[in-house]
Order: sequence, then C-alpha cells, then structure tokens
Amino acid sequence: MSTLAELQLQINQAEAKVNELREKLAAQKNNERAQAIASAKELIKTFQLSATELGLSGKKSPIRKNRPISDKRMSVAPKYQDPASGKTWTGRGKTPAWLAAQLAAGHSKHEYLIK
Repeated sequence: MSTLAELQLQINQAEAKVNELREKLAAQKNNERAQAIASAKELIKTFQLSATELGLSGKKSPIRKNRPISDKRMSVAPKYQDPASGKTWTGRGKTPAWLAAQLAAGHSKHEYLIK
C-alpha cells in the first residue's frame, strides 16, 4: 500500500503533466490562430474584399436597411388619473402608490378612470 507521501508525489507529478499539456494546447491554438489569420489576410488580398463586404465596418448591411426599424413596445394611453396630483396610470404593471393609497382608503378604481 502506498504511503501518503507517495500519493502526494504522484498527485504533484500528474498536476505538472496536466499543466505541461495545457501549455502545449495553448501554444498549438495560438499557432493555428496565426495560420488562420494569415490565410484570411491572403484571401482578402486575393479577392480585394473590403471590411464592409465582410460585415466588419460597423455599418449596417444593405439587407438590413430595407427592414423597418420599429420599437416593438407599444405605448398605451393612460387609463386612470389622480385628480389631486394629475399623475396617470395605464392600468398595466404595479399599482402606483397614489392609487394604492386610495384603494386602501376604500375608494374604487372606477372613480379614477379617465373619461
């Protein structure tokens, strides 16, 4: 049976091997990345491609210019109004404090409907 010291030595050796393999993997990835960049540059030069054609200019492509740009959120007209302060509420979301206070005091929502 192995002693604790022998097991710790094996763990340390395994960790060293893992770190060595990780360094090799990182170096290999960097090498492949450099080759890919060189290849891409060569293709760009050969076909005289621009950043706009590659979609890298930050400008929208002509295809997107044809799409309507609209806000998907719809604005809703106010449904309730506080006569004292003039504050309004659409009836969506959390009940505002002014209306919650009136409801707690025994009033009805219907009293605050905008007509």
